[in-house]
Amino acid sequence: MGVNMTQAVRMAVGTLIAAALAGCGQTGSPANQPSQSPSGATSAKPQAAPSGGAQAWDQVVAAAKKEGKVVIVGQGGPAAEALTQGFKQKFPDIQIDYTGASGSEVSAKLNTARAAGQYTVDAIVHGTTTILADLVPSGAIDPVAPFLVGPDDSDPSKWRGGKYDFADEAGKYNLIYAAGVHIPLVFNTASGAEAAKFTSWKDVLDPKWKGKLAMLDPTVAGSGLAAATFWYTTPSLGKDFMKQLFAQGVVITKDDRQLLDWVARGQYAMSVSGGDYTAVDLKAKGVGIDFVPAEKLKELSYASASFSSVAVMNRAPHPNATKVYLNWLLSKEGQEQAIQANRYPSLRTDASTAGLSDYVIPKPGVEYEENSKEQYVRIKDEVIPFVKGLIAS
Repeated sequence: MGVNMTQAVRMAVGTLIAAALAGCGQTGSPANQPSQSPSGATSAKPQAAPSGGAQAWDQVVAAAKKEGKVVIVGQGGPAAEALTQGFKQKFPDIQIDYTGASGSEVSAKLNTARAAGQYTVDAIVHGTTTILADLVPSGAIDPVAPFLVGPDDSDPSKWRGGKYDFADEAGKYNLIYAAGVHIPLVFNTASGAEAAKFTSWKDVLDPKWKGKLAMLDPTVAGSGLAAATFWYTTPSLGKDFMKQLFAQGVVITKDDRQLLDWVARGQYAMSVSGGDYTAVDLKAKGVGIDFVPAEKLKELSYASASFSSVAVMNRAPHPNATKVYLNWLLSKEGQEQAIQANRYPSLRTDASTAGLSDYVIPKPGVEYEENSKEQYVRIKDEVIPFVKGLIAS
């Protein structure tokens, strides 16, 4: 199995999140009165949006400036700049406090803080597994619609299908704003692999690839688990394919960059799951890797939001600033910046796809498994134990 993150990195990430959670105030605003969350826990009602068009929105912005900040927890790496810089420039009077970390670290810290009566975070921008599996069940998430009151987010007509897309089946807690096709296979160009020779996922079961395959950890939220869920739920693959795949001696790591470095150096011939952003970025820099497009494989691949989904924490301490942030994030300008975090196309139809890899843009008429939706998130409780058994054996 691949090398895990060092203890020092884990401690540093934990410290960053703890600072965001403990340093931004201890409780929600006293003005916020409790309402019922999905799990029945008390939550704060967002302040009602004033009616009256532009004048009403001006009042929200003024109130947001008075609150002075918005606290966001999200993915680390390039996401931090993509999800903050444009907002900072447009609203210099509203400080944006952003902390980035992995999904499991974020949800553990948030739920621990809330259990201690600390309601310091306004919104989370992360993967749907983190939000649906860990935060909605604990009663930590409020419906997002009451916060979509701005000129750029109150009308969803510019979004795919003329409506917002939600990961949760209730259609109100976890809004997906971007989604792309996951690149199935990334291979070293000197390994003997050729994209033209792959027509099925089952081609990686060829004995010549034994001991030469690597992937991200499929037992935690991320593209490794997403890939395992896709295999598990695809009838022509399923458990039999997974048993044969892991019998190939697949090497596992929790670090996406390490995974692609392994492939780029030729230490392993191929990645069967990994972050698309890192792979596309390395190829653009001339690294000797190439891709097998989803459409080349008869089983295809899945469409993923990655960490392009947003939810509002209940008892948000800065409700007006949260509204202003969401209006920016879901605007055309905000989307064109935000999608640079993982290079997946926005579901907002007027947002440009310039600079995105054609590999990740869904093709017309092709049906991909929507892996970020609740039905696939829930099945992880079957997938993870099954995969752990395969790894152990």
